[in-house]
Amino acid sequence: MEKNAPERIVIRMTYSVAIAGVTGYAGGEVARVLAAHPDMKVATVAAHSSRGTLGEHQRHLWPLRHLEIQSLEAEVLADHDVVVLGLPHGASAAITAQIEQINPDALIIDLGADHRLTDPVAWERYYHSEAAEPWTYGMPELIRATGLTQRELLCATRRIAAPGCNASAVTFAAQPAIAAGLASGEDIVAILSVGYSGAGKSPKTHLLASEAIESATPYAVGGTHRHIPEIAQNLITAGAPAVSLSFTPVLVPMSRGILATVSIPVEGVSPERVLEAYRGAYADEPFVTWSPDWPSTGIVAGSNLALVHAELDADARRITAICAIDNLVKGTAGAATQSMNLALGLPETTGLSQIGVAP
Repeated sequence: MEKNAPERIVIRMTYSVAIAGVTGYAGGEVARVLAAHPDMKVATVAAHSSRGTLGEHQRHLWPLRHLEIQSLEAEVLADHDVVVLGLPHGASAAITAQIEQINPDALIIDLGADHRLTDPVAWERYYHSEAAEPWTYGMPELIRATGLTQRELLCATRRIAAPGCNASAVTFAAQPAIAAGLASGEDIVAILSVGYSGAGKSPKTHLLASEAIESATPYAVGGTHRHIPEIAQNLITAGAPAVSLSFTPVLVPMSRGILATVSIPVEGVSPERVLEAYRGAYADEPFVTWSPDWPSTGIVAGSNLALVHAELDADARRITAICAIDNLVKGTAGAATQSMNLALGLPETTGLSQIGVAP
């Protein structure tokens, strides 16, 4: 500082946050991330049936352990700058309408799927209920072939639909090839290794440790997984005329993380063009990063980092792209926080880390 210069005073605004569904994995992860955010104060936590203090249900959230879990009511949530909804699919739309009546200026972020899809037919096919209004999609890195960038859209919204974790991993792996015109979007095959937190916190037999240890278990096989239309929507946004996708997630014995292996058909493509497309797509991204070698989930655990590596197969007929993310951070809470920062005019990276936890 220049001698005798007046000291600069920086005034930071603190935003009040309410988190609904805080006892689940997604809601709990948002609480963990925002507890370390310099501009946020987690003021209210709520749940459908859980009561007591937050520390009784989320023992790792030490700085927030004293907060009493409130009932899941619009009146409890609405009196905040930011409301995060970590609720089961189908539950967000109704309470959002009530919150809007009380506080239309609140920034509302839905961690569920209710507001992700723009096509009501796709919603009804996969979720078997009436579609809700689509919100601004909470993936700042989504490539848009035309119009405004996704960041520009997020900077101008008060309603954010956080992405699905599996959809994020496949999108990051495939969209550079689509946007660069290397692939059409047809006949994409994605196999995902998914940590058990991706299956939620409900006590089900197949989620018991005795069932999960030393076992890999596929689920939602045969085109039934609900993230399929979301992935197709993203790749069409990136420039694909149409998308056909074989998508198979597999639960593997780790608590968190997704390793998406995505095979993308191409014709007349060189290894150099693949490298150029992927490096160029993520050259300026703070969190979605080109990895010089094949990534693994362990090195991104606990961070908002997505590592992507892609190579042209030996027969030059397909690109194999692999993306590693932490499903609870970059797949959910981190993406929500990034998008929240943009909507509030804060630096996008605030409160988020590129550094994983290892071993």
